[in-house]
Amino acid sequence: MSKILEDTTVYKCRKCGRRADVKVTYAKLLLCGDHFLDYIENRVLNSIRKYKMLNNVRKILVALSGGKDSLSLLYILSRIRNQLGLDEIVGVHIDLGLGAYSDESRILVEKACRDTNIQCTILSLKELTGHTLPELVEITRRPPCSLCGSFKRYLINLLAVELGVDAVILGHHMDDILVFAIKDFLFQDMVDLAKMTPVSTGIQGFLAKKIKLLYEIYEDDLYSYAYFSKIKTTGTQCPFKYMDPFKIAIRKMLDELEEYAPGFKISIARKLAETLGESRESEAIQPCKYCGMPSKNGVCGICNLTMKIYGEPLGPKIRTKIREKYCFTR
Repeated sequence: MSKILEDTTVYKCRKCGRRADVKVTYAKLLLCGDHFLDYIENRVLNSIRKYKMLNNVRKILVALSGGKDSLSLLYILSRIRNQLGLDEIVGVHIDLGLGAYSDESRILVEKACRDTNIQCTILSLKELTGHTLPELVEITRRPPCSLCGSFKRYLINLLAVELGVDAVILGHHMDDILVFAIKDFLFQDMVDLAKMTPVSTGIQGFLAKKIKLLYEIYEDDLYSYAYFSKIKTTGTQCPFKYMDPFKIAIRKMLDELEEYAPGFKISIARKLAETLGESRESEAIQPCKYCGMPSKNGVCGICNLTMKIYGEPLGPKIRTKIREKYCFTR
């Protein structure tokens, strides 16, 4: 973990000798703000090389929520872009229609993309389906987080397939990955556990490859990175935010172990990656007969859901709208 120093008068940066601004506990480093940014970017570069994340990847789609994780990832990518040999980076944000939270998130994502000179695509759930997320929650009576996750995964994957990108880059950091992995293990959800790897391979034509570039980056590192990069992130909380007691307990346990043994989380993350290897989707996954997106039984979750709501699967119409508005150059 890293910690921004309140009293910096007695500490000096290991790299340049200037006043230190941050303490990187797991690396036993004191760094100024500028060298901390370099340090995190180099850690991401090392992860990319170690896990061969960007082998044969030239065009990427970056999922952007407007929070510190995804926006820090965007700035990191913009700063190391030339070292990665990428031809194109496209940012995508999904506007779920969550009032002030969605409005602020959208503005911040658009600003970050302008600042980093990265193409920005905004997908509006209202425009694509006719309803916002709160309206769909009211209609379906389904848990909002479940609906949100389903639509985000569907739309990001659909855009990635239509744009023909080589991979989707996700902003999941190490702390979240470990919490999800431990919860999956405790509940013996081995299918989801298998996805907690740095790279998840795709299936040509309907399932995009997914990469977690922040696989070995602590959440505290991203707080510090956003602070020293002066990245403005949303201050409004999602109205549907849910505090999972299992995740809270697991995170507390991991934090206590990290406090006792700095670097513990990194060791566990590396062991997890080694044990799971490269995640591969089940052979049972097949294209949806309506929209062509991934499904387990021939009909994807979104087409199945929209059939119940509208009396017809909206997948094909959503795909046509995205293709006509964002992929007309293909």
